Amino acid sequence: MRDIPASLEDFSPDRLMAFAKTRTGLEDFGPGHFLTALGVLTDAIRQEAQLNENGVGAMGERLVNALANRLRRVALFKAHPEIAEQRVEVAALIVGLPRTGSTMLHRLLSESPQLTAVRWWESVFPLPRDEGAGEVAGRKADAERLVVDIMSSASGFDAIHPLDAHAYDEELPLIEQSFMSNMPESMMYIPSYGEWLLGADQADAYDELIDFLKIFQWQDPSRAGQKWVLKCPHHLTAVDTVLSKFPTAAIVMTHRPITKLMPSWYSMVGSLTGAYSDADHAAPQAEHWTQRLRRNLVDMVAARNGAPARFVDVDYRDLLEQPLVEARKVLEAAGLAVDASDLDAWQGWLDGNRRDNRPSHQYSIEQYGLTRERLNADFAFYTEAYPMAAATVA
Repeated sequence: MRDIPASLEDFSPDRLMAFAKTRTGLEDFGPGHFLTALGVLTDAIRQEAQLNENGVGAMGERLVNALANRLRRVALFKAHPEIAEQRVEVAALIVGLPRTGSTMLHRLLSESPQLTAVRWWESVFPLPRDEGAGEVAGRKADAERLVVDIMSSASGFDAIHPLDAHAYDEELPLIEQSFMSNMPESMMYIPSYGEWLLGADQADAYDELIDFLKIFQWQDPSRAGQKWVLKCPHHLTAVDTVLSKFPTAAIVMTHRPITKLMPSWYSMVGSLTGAYSDADHAAPQAEHWTQRLRRNLVDMVAARNGAPARFVDVDYRDLLEQPLVEARKVLEAAGLAVDASDLDAWQGWLDGNRRDNRPSHQYSIEQYGLTRERLNADFAFYTEAYPMAAATVA
């Protein structure tokens, strides 16, 4: 039997799970809490996404891979129950809106010898496929090939988001394994799924994220004694859950003028969506994400008001102008002292990752059917509370 969907008819939980079983030879998916999310997601894909042939293949593979990883994760914990005893400590968690410098801040912080973070290759291929000595190298090689595929499919993506299989990156692909993340709606036009996610309880998904971090620590003993720094805009959809699951972490909010970050995000989403559908979803996606992120910020402000001491703010412009100062501020907010080894590591990363090494990212608000005045009005509650997001220049 084949192990990947060939058409939209294959996008149902039962068929996808059958593909994953065939691929892995495993049967136990563990607790079934993921089934509701998977059902909502696959319904939205069939009814709204208008996937082209490339989209059917790529999205089908993502779903089957996630289910295969679920099977492998359950089997791994059965074979190595000691993994559950790993202690995960998260120093800081970045929850800013997309396109606010959060990737730069995350990768910079992660270079500290005191910290660790998820690398892109392990976020997409997180679990051992066998006990062989070369299996990690095989996963890294697969990730390198996947980066090439993504860059060739999504026009202009190299100018929007620097993608490197071996770089530190966000843990969003791990949360995606639970079918509860904003990754699918950034790659496809599936507004019904996004609406459902806003009201969903994500506690189980975050418990599974913590399980993945335990696995990474167990797989890589060099992480012993290091604390995690996490980052992805998806955390804005579950701020209360984040505060609960990571009770000692500093919550970092990155800010950038709203009229600059939103069209940048529209451009990124448009590049991704355009790779998987021949329909023109650029304007609908922009409208969807305008309202989606607005509602995320409403929830964030409410959650932050209940725990103000947990949060620290980083201005995008300050990050660009004085990155070491901002990195120090975050580490100290997380209760960690900064020493020369941190500063040397951060400076080394900055020297090798200058923005002028990448193509320029071009975008405008108007090409997505929106205006500066509309964005200023929609996000006035946010920019009034955080003036660093209100300026009209970046």
